[in-house]
Amino acid sequence: MPRLEEFNRQYAVRRAMDVFWEKGYNGTSMQDLVDATGLNRSSIYNSFGSKLKLYKTTLQFYQKQSGGIFQKALLNARDPLEAIRLIFESFLPQMLGKKGDMGCYAMNCKSEMSNREGDVRKWLLANQENTLDIFSELIKEGQEQGIINTKEVSTTYAHFIFNAFQGFRMTGILIKDRKVLEKIIDNTLKVIE
Repeated sequence: MPRLEEFNRQYAVRRAMDVFWEKGYNGTSMQDLVDATGLNRSSIYNSFGSKLKLYKTTLQFYQKQSGGIFQKALLNARDPLEAIRLIFESFLPQMLGKKGDMGCYAMNCKSEMSNREGDVRKWLLANQENTLDIFSELIKEGQEQGIINTKEVSTTYAHFIFNAFQGFRMTGILIKDRKVLEKIIDNTLKVIE
C-alpha cells in the first residue's frame, strides 16, 4: 500500500517556487529543493516525480495566485477600464516589495524555459492566451460602453495591454519609484481611452 504524504504539500510547493524564482530552473539543484522544502530527495521524487514536474507544479501554483489577483481586481472595478487599471495596480505591492527584484515568475520562466521544454511552453502559451482573453473581453466591453476607443479592435488592444503589462512588470525589477510606475499605468491606459 502506498504511503500517504505526511507533509504540507502547499508549503513545499511554495518553498520550491521561492527557490526556482530566485535561482531559475537551471540554477536550482535538488539539494536547494531539499533545503527549502525540508523534504528528502526520495520524498520529492515520490511526491512530484522529478525536478521538472515539481517546477511545473510551482507554475500552476503561481498561476492560481496571479489569477486571484486578477479576479480581485475584476470584482472591485466599476467598469472595464478601471479593471485594467486595477490589474496593473494590484501588482505594485509585489513589485515594490522584496520579490519585485526577482521579476515575474512566469516571465522568468518564459525567458529561461520556453524554448527548452515543450510542456512548459504549452503552459506558457495557455497562460498567455488566458490573460489575452481577459484583456480582450474587458476592452470589448469597454468599447461597447463607450469608455474605450474603437480605433482598434479589442484583440489588437489586448495584445498592446498584455505587452505593456509585461514591460511594466520588467520595469519594476529596477525602478522602485511608485510615482514613476503609476505614471506608466496612466500613459498605457491613455492609448485605449
